[in-house]
Amino acid sequence: MDIVQQKFPYLLKYYDEIGFRVPAVPLDESIILDPFSFNPYGVLRDFSLFFRNVGITGSYLYEGDGNDIDLLSFDENNYKILRLLRQQGITSPLESINSEEVEGLDSRDFLNLKKFRVLEGFFKGIPYTFKIVRCEDFGKVMKMEEFSGTLEIKNAIKPYSIPVKYYTDNFVLTSFRTRYTELEEGKKIFVKGKVLRRDIFNDLDLDIAEEVKILS
Repeated sequence: MDIVQQKFPYLLKYYDEIGFRVPAVPLDESIILDPFSFNPYGVLRDFSLFFRNVGITGSYLYEGDGNDIDLLSFDENNYKILRLLRQQGITSPLESINSEEVEGLDSRDFLNLKKFRVLEGFFKGIPYTFKIVRCEDFGKVMKMEEFSGTLEIKNAIKPYSIPVKYYTDNFVLTSFRTRYTELEEGKKIFVKGKVLRRDIFNDLDLDIAEEVKILS
């Protein structure tokens, strides 16, 4: 954001659905890549054959090669397949983190969540990330407020499809990032961040939180 504000301020646009200014890349100056048009090969093909209606993203899509596997799907049934692959030992969990990845969460929580998650892992020694997307209308942001406190996840309504949604007593925890997927009901979380008061629900957005701590 600092780079955009300094060098490309004309790209910053305010959207009611987001609640603050974000970089908006002009579509007429962009190349649109279709994840579902890529013809996978090698280990990428071997992994994608386990799933239904899956596309290829990341470096394989825009460069034709890469060191990790990034898959995308709108089919939520693929999550069951991911869990089965982990149970059968076909995939394995991630056991380490890159310090550059850690933001918001502390490194211990970040690693513990990675180990538990099936949306990320290893297949034949190659790291993968699998994003399942189910879009929905978030409504418009009416105002933004500061928040700091501890919450308990009462209902993990959308724990593995992006955007994720977790109901607490007063707010809905949301995120568009893999790091906050697969959180379990009953978990207590400390959040220091911002509540987006939407016309539909009170959105405690984990992606813009200053601090997120898993307490239990």
